[in-house]
Amino acid sequence: MNKLFSKRRSQHFMLLLRYWRLVFNDHFVIALFFLFGALAYGYSQWLPTLGPHKWWTRLILIGWFTVIAQIGRLATLIKKPDPVFLLPQVEGIHRYLNQATWYSLILAEIMTVVGAFIALPFALTTEKLSSAEIVTIFLVAIVNKADWMYVARKSLSLRWGGQQWRTRLEYWINPLLASIATWLVNPYVGFVVAVLLYLAVIIYYRDLAVNWRIAVKVEQDRMYSVYRFFNLFTDVPSVQGNTKRRKWADGLIHWLSKDGQPWSYLYARAFVRSTEVSGIVSRLTLLGMVIVFLLPAGWLSTVVVVLFIYLIATQLMPLYDQYESNVFTHIYPIPASQQQADFKQLLTKVTALEALLIALASISWQLNVGQMLINLIIAAVEVVLLSRFYFNVRVKKLMK
Repeated sequence: MNKLFSKRRSQHFMLLLRYWRLVFNDHFVIALFFLFGALAYGYSQWLPTLGPHKWWTRLILIGWFTVIAQIGRLATLIKKPDPVFLLPQVEGIHRYLNQATWYSLILAEIMTVVGAFIALPFALTTEKLSSAEIVTIFLVAIVNKADWMYVARKSLSLRWGGQQWRTRLEYWINPLLASIATWLVNPYVGFVVAVLLYLAVIIYYRDLAVNWRIAVKVEQDRMYSVYRFFNLFTDVPSVQGNTKRRKWADGLIHWLSKDGQPWSYLYARAFVRSTEVSGIVSRLTLLGMVIVFLLPAGWLSTVVVVLFIYLIATQLMPLYDQYESNVFTHIYPIPASQQQADFKQLLTKVTALEALLIALASISWQLNVGQMLINLIIAAVEVVLLSRFYFNVRVKKLMK
């Protein structure tokens, strides 16, 4: 059973690595760099405005430490045929689940500690904490996550598998009680509460028999949520989409296309219906709007606006070859220059719309209208430069 889990863990890691390489491409890494930079900068600017011992700051800390306990799920890597082939392994399956629990717990504890570090500057600004209390707070977060993981393992048993509602309550109630004791009483009491809750979960578990139906379903649901995340960036065969009529998109297609020009209509429909192109463009737009809204008004906001408009423009270029594999498009009695003009028109309209949204969001939480107007003007100039020069050069390269 130890070799079985090691083999599945290696296969699972290689599968995730293959998708992570597609997710963390150059443009997404740059976007994440600016996102985390903007959030860190805004966080550092917000902390000096806080005073000590405000009533609502402790509520935020309680909520934060309850939420970070939910990060990281139990990865059993159990497959659908296992109830048939592993059913005789009554003792061996517990060794298998021990390895799965430790594997999941180590990864989850790392994320929990990172989450606690993020909250530490806020806690030190609003509360008077000694070094021993800071260490105790981290220990409370670590024990809370261990408690959560063993609750998840307990829910796979025959005794508790039919009470999923109780499991969902324990996921939130246990870390919430420990967090309340930590921030409303003191960290030492919170640590005692967290340990008692953790011991109670372990005592109730006691290596109960596995409910195979629940175990298979929980792992399938976990992997489906992972695949859905990857499906935001690339096509995942395990996630099948449903075809659905969306009447609201008719107006968007009509705006993007021009009557009497087949290539204009084809490119408009390809953009709206393609999850690869329209999906990444919409996500980059939302990400850019969030970043520039959180950033304080200034030159950095303008740089981010210019960068995201360029990133969105580059993501649109693969749309040009959308119909190259369709032989019927090559017999259209339309010159190649018209195809290029229609594609350039689509790029200009989409880029202008995304630039407008991002520039408007740059008004930021400070409501600086002057900075927003400056960004609007710069965004308009960038769109003109992209449509007059960049698009022409890229389209010519695609034609070669």
